[in-house]
Amino acid sequence: VYFTGIIRDKQGRKMSKTLGNSPDPLELIAKYGADALRFGTMRSAPLGQDVLFDEKDVELGRNFCNKLWNACRFRQMVGSADFPIQGEINPQLLSTDDKWILLKLNEAIREITDALNTYNFSVAAQALYRFFWNEYCDWYVEASKAVFFGTDEARKANTLAVIDFVLSHTIRLFHPFLPFITEELWHGMGYATDMPDDQGGKTIMTAPWPKAFDGDFRDAYSLDDCYLEFAAQKYEVVTQGRNLRRVGNIQAGKKVTFVLKPNREMLPHDVEVIKILLNAEALEINADYAAKKGTPTAHTPMGELFLPLEGHIDPAAESARLTKELEKIQTEIGKVEQKLANPAFTGKVPATVLQEHQQRLAEWLGKLAHVKSALEALS
Repeated sequence: VYFTGIIRDKQGRKMSKTLGNSPDPLELIAKYGADALRFGTMRSAPLGQDVLFDEKDVELGRNFCNKLWNACRFRQMVGSADFPIQGEINPQLLSTDDKWILLKLNEAIREITDALNTYNFSVAAQALYRFFWNEYCDWYVEASKAVFFGTDEARKANTLAVIDFVLSHTIRLFHPFLPFITEELWHGMGYATDMPDDQGGKTIMTAPWPKAFDGDFRDAYSLDDCYLEFAAQKYEVVTQGRNLRRVGNIQAGKKVTFVLKPNREMLPHDVEVIKILLNAEALEINADYAAKKGTPTAHTPMGELFLPLEGHIDPAAESARLTKELEKIQTEIGKVEQKLANPAFTGKVPATVLQEHQQRLAEWLGKLAHVKSALEALS
């Protein structure tokens, strides 16, 4: 017998008509969709604990459904009639990004299956969210554009085959949480084609549940764990590069040139992937690069990354702006710290108010560290 927790409002009170804090499920379904309500609630329902209902969770579920739909649309946009649905994957043409996402899919299958077998539905939903949104959409789909923007048709076909493999598995993993949209996508993407009627040909409900890869599969596609580490290092370069934009106060959409002083040989494909993920005009590989004073620099696993600021900002004016911002932040930190150090305040206010002030202090301290690092880069 499985007992679910009680669904309460955001203040921890039981739902009741008297309090007027009970939302109408039919209205939520009409506004966000049944799949969104199901996924948003399941994701926020930890095993053995009560659920504090927040409509924002349902909105998150709707956004997630949109993300899944758009990811499938991307596959249809970059593919064409010349590329078959669920084509054969050529192990010789797999990039490091392809192997990374296949390894991440394997991890997700294991984690989600184990969570469902132990009735940890929120853990399964969170694992799905992390894999699909953060790993597949944010990283792999963007990295795959390095192939689709190129001219190698064989590599394009192989990347599409990997995408189909990942999506067909992911849609099945999603089905217990998003039954309606996954049924639509299962047929709309053509994954039901050529499947036996009792194995997904008529409905995704009868499609085989994804299984973790065995040793033979991993050997056939050279899925070694070293690719997890390599891709993580590559994506850390991207993360550091995006931080350099913030340090230099350069908008994410502005095309700039980065320079990487590598500590290893860089393959052209990996350089192109990093450039695309950084939204850069160019990524120069220069082992002898000598940065000018005040150039924002980051030490990455693949070498030193530089963001030359010539033509983008006035270092003196930017330093003055940051100094003024630093003073403002320090003033705000002083105000919050003064309140939190006052027993008359901390002893009387509700716990939620106290928590808000502590969160505010943490946010200001984070901004302080960011501005200090930006000033150091300019000095």
